[in-house]
Amino acid sequence: MFQTKPRVPTTTPLSPEFLRWQVLLRNHTMQERNGAPHAGVAPLLSVRRAGAKPAVSTHSIIVGILPAAEQLERKTEEFRTLYEEEIGHGSRALYDRGIEYLKTYYRDASSFDPHSITTMLSTESPALVGLEADPQCSLIFYVFDLDEKAEWGRFRCLQLDCTAVVHRRGPVYDNVWWHNALFHGKEDGMAVVQFLHRRTYDTRFGRLELVT
Repeated sequence: MFQTKPRVPTTTPLSPEFLRWQVLLRNHTMQERNGAPHAGVAPLLSVRRAGAKPAVSTHSIIVGILPAAEQLERKTEEFRTLYEEEIGHGSRALYDRGIEYLKTYYRDASSFDPHSITTMLSTESPALVGLEADPQCSLIFYVFDLDEKAEWGRFRCLQLDCTAVVHRRGPVYDNVWWHNALFHGKEDGMAVVQFLHRRTYDTRFGRLELVT
């Protein structure tokens, strides 16, 4: 019998402007907010739920960006080494060391994966259950500050349509898990979701315009 290979989800690159924004925003977060998340890294996840009323549920999440593929395992090892070197001094010392590391980590958009963004979810969360039932989903980024002049904080309303891939082990899981451990400790019962980008829409003021 012939065996068919697992179907690889179709992806398209993220908008270069979007990826630059995410890197710039995270650099600002580390430099000026001591790691406190900005609204720009906390989209709403819209998940289809067959048989539910309404048929779509939304969940607030924090997302991350992966290193470029050729750097993934090396960066994971750096996260792990940093954790193991610092955890003996306490969680606060580890957090502070992690912030210092990330101040130089978020510099150049070309150092990051242009096709996906990630999050960590409890394996029992309704959001993850919904994604495993139907991986087609959307991430809604809503930064509605008309007065902010800085590039990282200016007005943006974007919908990213994605295909979710759930990781419970492997290189992507390890990278996100060790990154998270720097700030939240070792967490069990978690899965990593990799959102593979398909298309982006500008949704300002009721629009739905494809971003190219």
